[in-house]
Amino acid sequence: METEVTLGLSGENLRKTGSEMEEFAAKYLMSRGVRILERNYRSKEAEIDIIGAEGSTLLFVEVKARGGRKRSGSASEAVGAGKQKRICRCADYYLHSKGIDPYRTGIRFDVVAITMKEGDGSIEPVQEIRWIQNAFPYTPFRRTKPHWRVW
Repeated sequence: METEVTLGLSGENLRKTGSEMEEFAAKYLMSRGVRILERNYRSKEAEIDIIGAEGSTLLFVEVKARGGRKRSGSASEAVGAGKQKRICRCADYYLHSKGIDPYRTGIRFDVVAITMKEGDGSIEPVQEIRWIQNAFPYTPFRRTKPHWRVW
């Protein structure tokens, strides 16, 4: 069963639009059963837009929005290898701060890709939203153990 979620965009500036898109993505995920645990979680390495839970699986979600002609490439293509590594480092920090062992807990890295319609000079509501589950693999700081473990 599809749940319709709508959100109007003001288009005042990119930061506000980004916040609106993250809010839209959070509502979208909640309408599909995801429990939101954290928003805009920051570490030295990066920021994770949304941390949620789907059943017993922890989700680290990056939200990417594109406005048609503004930039080339899709929103989902905007999460390159460097960004993936930074998100994984930030996830390591989150897991450590919460005392969660990533090797004993289901974790997943998703992308919510939002494509916005463009009208006559202003950004209009969302044209398409894609939830890409398992968008990229977990890459711990070290191959054998995360950096926060005591040797």
